[in-house]
Amino acid sequence: MNEFLLIRLGSRHQDNVYWLVWSATQQEVIASGQLNNATQLSELAERAGHRPVIVLVPGCDVIFRELTLPGRLNAQTMQALPFMLEDDVASDVEKLHITVLQHQGQQVKIAAVEQEQMQHWLSWLSNAGLTAQQLLPDVLALPQPTDNGWSLLQLGEQWLIRQNTWQGAVVDGSWLPVWISSHEQLPRLQSYTPAPDGIAAEWQISLCELPMQLLAQNLPSEQANLLQGVYRSVAPWKKQWARWRLPAALAGLWLLLGVINQGIEYAQLHTQQQQLQQQMTSLYRQLFPEEKRVINPRVQLKQHLDALQQTPLSNSFLSQLASLAPLLHETSGLELQQLQFDSSKQEFRLQISARDFLTLEQFRQQASTIFETETTNMQNQDGKVRGMLMVRSKS
Repeated sequence: MNEFLLIRLGSRHQDNVYWLVWSATQQEVIASGQLNNATQLSELAERAGHRPVIVLVPGCDVIFRELTLPGRLNAQTMQALPFMLEDDVASDVEKLHITVLQHQGQQVKIAAVEQEQMQHWLSWLSNAGLTAQQLLPDVLALPQPTDNGWSLLQLGEQWLIRQNTWQGAVVDGSWLPVWISSHEQLPRLQSYTPAPDGIAAEWQISLCELPMQLLAQNLPSEQANLLQGVYRSVAPWKKQWARWRLPAALAGLWLLLGVINQGIEYAQLHTQQQQLQQQMTSLYRQLFPEEKRVINPRVQLKQHLDALQQTPLSNSFLSQLASLAPLLHETSGLELQQLQFDSSKQEFRLQISARDFLTLEQFRQQASTIFETETTNMQNQDGKVRGMLMVRSKS
């Protein structure tokens, strides 16, 4: 966090608002100022830019207490914390927002704020287009007291007082003498602004350049952040993710289904390819029974055809097949179901199916111009003519 915008809100909407832009890297003030009331917070939206926004709230609106738990700190004891304050505070404890500042064993130090006040602060910021990364009690941003002393700082008409690590108070300047005199034994008072008149105490003065600068330099840890529980701040990307989580899940499901569908189609095509390869291999072995090694029937058949093109046609199997194939292709309505070749008789046996006898006779007559033909076992089944046609060379 190189630079951040620090804002100190008041208890009421009409109270002054103090702000400062601080560079932690350079340890210097970039800009600072004061607003008349919370309505003017929108003027700081441009100052915030992409910088984190840290908000201080008056310690007078925060109840600091140390409590002893009946057991260890867990979800159940967290719910019981407000009711452990019933004898100490006048507020409705069920309407308090509790933040645990520190816990060790059964001892916990807490900060309590009325939920209505929390909602006021957050609504002022929201209306101005600002989002707080931390919401901290201002008195805990004073320097840590030493030697059991108190740290004091005047900010406007108020005095911020830090009494120890997790305890502090905010007192109006007019009431400061009365408030201090109510303590029988006063510790040494370490003030970072000029000491007020008329208060008899041991004062040690260490003047700071700017009150807000001193607070920026001594911000407490994340533990002091009041934005816990229901007020926990959510990163913008998390808000966007919450909004788009369902569409993203549906898109992911759709993509997964698409991948599964593609996988199924690929598996089906792979199975079909294997079946086709087996059929081609079986047909090739029928055509070339003398060949024992069949690796790629398509390529091997092409090699035979290429060899046939380079040699004169004869009455061999390939020469007859080269004459018969065009006739099968040109005859519409004719389907070749099985092809066998008897090399001893130089004879093709075609198991064929035709849509009618006329189509079969047409093919036989065309084949008769080149071959001797003979039909056997012709039957009319399911509206088609099926049978065996023997074809052999005339020479």
